[in-house]
Amino acid sequence: MRFLLVLLFSLLLLPAAWALQIREVRQLGTTAPARYQKLELGLALDTPPLRNPYDPAEITVWAEFVSPQDSVYRVPGFWYQDFKRCTTCLPFPRASATDTCLYCTTCPENPKYLARVATRLPWRVRFAPPTAGRWSYRIVVNHNDSAVFGPRTFVDVATSTNPGHVGKHRNGRNFAFADGRLFFPLGMNVTGTWVLTDYNRLPYRDARVGISRIADSGGNFVRILMTHAHFGIEGPDGPAGRYDVRQNRAYDLDELLEYAAQRKVYVQLTLMTPDELFNSDEFGRAWPQHPYRKLMANDTGPESFFTDSVSRQLLRQRIRYIMARWGYSPALFAAELMGEVDGFGGGTKDRQYWDGDNPRNIRRWTDEMIGHARSFAPHHLYTISTAHSFSGLYPQQDTAVALYTSPQVDFVQDHFYSSDLNVEHQRAFLARRAAKLFPGKPYQLAEFGLVQNACWSGVSNFTAKRYPPGLLFHDLNELHNTLWSSSLNGSGGAALYWWANQVFGLCYGGQYHYLRPLQKFLAGDSIFSQPYEPIASQCPGVVGPKDAKHTPTTPGNCVPVWAVSKEAADDPDLLPSGATTSDAALEVFALRGPARVVGWVHNRHNYWYKLPHSSGPSSVAECADLNDNQPTTRDSVPALIGKQVTILNMKRAGRYRLEFYSTYPFYDLTRDGKDEQGGIIKEFTTEVRAADGKLTFTVPPLRPLDKGPYAPDYGFKAIWLPESAPPTVAPKTIAPKAPAKAKTPVRKPATKQPVRSAPRKR
Repeated sequence: MRFLLVLLFSLLLLPAAWALQIREVRQLGTTAPARYQKLELGLALDTPPLRNPYDPAEITVWAEFVSPQDSVYRVPGFWYQDFKRCTTCLPFPRASATDTCLYCTTCPENPKYLARVATRLPWRVRFAPPTAGRWSYRIVVNHNDSAVFGPRTFVDVATSTNPGHVGKHRNGRNFAFADGRLFFPLGMNVTGTWVLTDYNRLPYRDARVGISRIADSGGNFVRILMTHAHFGIEGPDGPAGRYDVRQNRAYDLDELLEYAAQRKVYVQLTLMTPDELFNSDEFGRAWPQHPYRKLMANDTGPESFFTDSVSRQLLRQRIRYIMARWGYSPALFAAELMGEVDGFGGGTKDRQYWDGDNPRNIRRWTDEMIGHARSFAPHHLYTISTAHSFSGLYPQQDTAVALYTSPQVDFVQDHFYSSDLNVEHQRAFLARRAAKLFPGKPYQLAEFGLVQNACWSGVSNFTAKRYPPGLLFHDLNELHNTLWSSSLNGSGGAALYWWANQVFGLCYGGQYHYLRPLQKFLAGDSIFSQPYEPIASQCPGVVGPKDAKHTPTTPGNCVPVWAVSKEAADDPDLLPSGATTSDAALEVFALRGPARVVGWVHNRHNYWYKLPHSSGPSSVAECADLNDNQPTTRDSVPALIGKQVTILNMKRAGRYRLEFYSTYPFYDLTRDGKDEQGGIIKEFTTEVRAADGKLTFTVPPLRPLDKGPYAPDYGFKAIWLPESAPPTVAPKTIAPKAPAKAKTPVRKPATKQPVRSAPRKR
């Protein structure tokens, strides 16, 4: 007995074989750490067998970083699986042997695409030091009731030109980098297929191509969704709270964030969508397969996702992992908690966003989950979005419940699809509405496109391809117009087009080229540093042939259809104003500052319905009959010549230099036979005077696209000049050519191009 006691005492003095230990810590990467660049630590631990390395209730890994100024940053770690990317795999399979335009979305993937490899350092910590100098850090590991601390280690952080994370601009309307410089989002959604199948290369390919094309064209922004079919780390193919089977998706998302940072493109990461909660024939049956639902009663509806205590705990764990893995990145513009949160019911009676206590429950859920994410990455912006703009202020009389009034929501994003003629005025209404209802929160239209019914959902108006062989670009009118109007209607960023599979398609698309002229126009302009006001011409009382049915009808359908009888559609603060035109067919959207006006003038006849378009699906006879019902002729978009614009309430009288800019890529502005990618049209530059608070000027001829420099719309800038400034040099005006006396051959309509209708959204 005495021998056994001595042996037991001796064993207690020895390190236990299962004792918690930090076996190795190594700084990863081949470059020295620099300010606002990734500093990654890899760790190997000795632990007892772990039931779930993703569960912070079982084990947590932290790094405590101390800055040269003695500020402490506590950064969470995460469990990591390494992969080897295939470099010899065959190209991604086509939809069929004869189809060269579409990839196959359901083909089985080559298993070598991402092959798991042994991970020597499976715990990771990522941090982007915000200041240069000598930093220190130590690792802290907690496992159940045990804790272990690593030694304090020092690292020198170099300076860099990185402007830092994006936050809100001091004016409350725009965004700005940490160093104070303006950031104006200019980009698109880059989501592709929505087919839920085994993971393949397509989501990664779509996003990387989107980032590349946007960066190449002067853009700086993408929105990427972590859906079940894309980069979601938790899904029906794994148990709740375990992300092992989806580590390949996380690996791809790692590379996309790094690539975006290299290209100076900023990512809005949508952490989830209601697609995983749908339970209907129309939208799918994802909810019964959801790993959280499998822990609930069989008849539990998707609204329980927001209230069930186990579901909320599991979602907090998922959010912790996401922010630990990607929250370090300065290329992360914002984390969007859920896209279109009001769509979770999928039309199921009594289980929709607007039913019962759901608005209050989802507001509480939003406050809780965004607050949780912010606790790990307080330097980022956070938001949530709704499919219906009025949902963000529902119910209107209770700001404690309304979603967008949450103090956790940093900026407002609407989704708005419309085929109406006056859609640009409707979107200006939305921007003004957000500024009035949610002051101090920037606004952006995060999704838009043509949607009204089965025939106008995801359609396009690609005109005949008129560019050099090999250049992928077709005119896409509804995208072009909204990019310009949204950038100049008071929004904090350009609107984001939804149908990415059109824009980045293999055989059609190329509309990312639209970004370059707009980027040139906005770059370095001082309007955003001034106390500017959005202005617009009055919306005329003209209804388009494919407008949604407004009940009751509003004059000209100048407000969104849902605003009728739901909001103060006649509130003068919300209706665009501040400019007049001599012709109702001429519309203007602009920003008016104390000493300059920056805007866009547009021939209203030049909109999607007046140009060749494709309706879908083609299998529906009604839709097929609507294809190209407006043939390509110059008469379909009549020219506007000699029309005038008057800007009201100008604060400074006197001289203004008036400049006009091309809004189209691949357009010969100087008639030298070479295409430009936007820019100033020098022959239109002139000088005008403001008096009695009014600035009136004549717009150059607005004509259908043909030969430069004339076009159906222009950007313009009116810049105040002191009286002592030298006169503006205006080149000779090129008068419109008189028609020839000889008989002019009849111009043939442009060749109709085969266009694939995109699938309906979701």
